[in-house]
Amino acid sequence: MADAYTYRNGAIAEEFLDLVVRPSVAALERKHLELASSDNLAIAGFAASDHRDLIDKTNMAFCLSIQSLWEQQLRRYLGHCVGSLGIEGVTADELEHMTWGEKTNKLFQYIRGTDLTAFDSYVALNKLQLLGNACRHGAGKSLRQLLKLHPELWPQHDTSQTPHPVLRDTSIQSVQISVGLLAAFVDAIVLFWMDMEILGLESFANEDARVVARIAYLRNSRESRLA
Repeated sequence: MADAYTYRNGAIAEEFLDLVVRPSVAALERKHLELASSDNLAIAGFAASDHRDLIDKTNMAFCLSIQSLWEQQLRRYLGHCVGSLGIEGVTADELEHMTWGEKTNKLFQYIRGTDLTAFDSYVALNKLQLLGNACRHGAGKSLRQLLKLHPELWPQHDTSQTPHPVLRDTSIQSVQISVGLLAAFVDAIVLFWMDMEILGLESFANEDARVVARIAYLRNSRESRLA
């Protein structure tokens, strides 16, 4: 029953990307191009620069929205598992306040019986969590971990060829959050729920043609997400 509730999770994430994120950012980009190409130097300079800042903040807000969507889906899924399977030793309060990382990994292992970190989507989902936390809180543990694991998020501040690495701007404001990056996060969410469906179907341990066909379809579909 818990697996059944997740049926639309991946589709919901994709619809948010396609129906909300992409059209909104595209509209903002068109407006920025209009401002930047104005004959009025004040508009082309100052107004266009301010608008670029708006686009950056919008992408950051969408990153937070995608992180929140993913967190809610995972918490809801684990809660349904506990309720439908009668798993003891896990309270609703514990699920509500679980923090990403070791605590979530242990709860997932205990409740679902599989290693969350072993999923192909885990690296991207961990990146999403760290970036979302850093967007929300600014400087702190998540930002430090993000810089260590994903320095590519600061491409314009690559100091590998400079003698002054101390000048590198590693604030959250300088992180590059593109629509492509947001799409990669959504792909990871979809991939995760695909893999969860595969695990659920395989647990039936039968040779029903419909189940076998569905597993084959999911395995083929997930390859594009890995790419």
